[in-house]
Amino acid sequence: MTKIVFSKKATDNLIEQALFIFEQSKNIELADKYLDEMKHFIIEILTDFPKSGRPSDELFPRTRKLVYKGYSIIYRISPRQIEILTIYRENILK
Repeated sequence: MTKIVFSKKATDNLIEQALFIFEQSKNIELADKYLDEMKHFIIEILTDFPKSGRPSDELFPRTRKLVYKGYSIIYRISPRQIEILTIYRENILK
């Protein structure tokens, strides 16, 4: 099984998304569910199909980009792991 790790930046991005969803909905369960579904999607897809994202060298060298419900997930594949570098809402790169 391929190890998938989230960088501090990607983890911070997830927390920001949860706060945004909570602020909009005032529903903590909805925010938690959305993030759980996103993490599950990332882990499930990249474990089985690590090259499923398109190359995204224009953003960061040797990276790939996977999209989930309007969010871009930028990751890098190495021999030991897949590192999720950043997650951002399309058209709003941070």
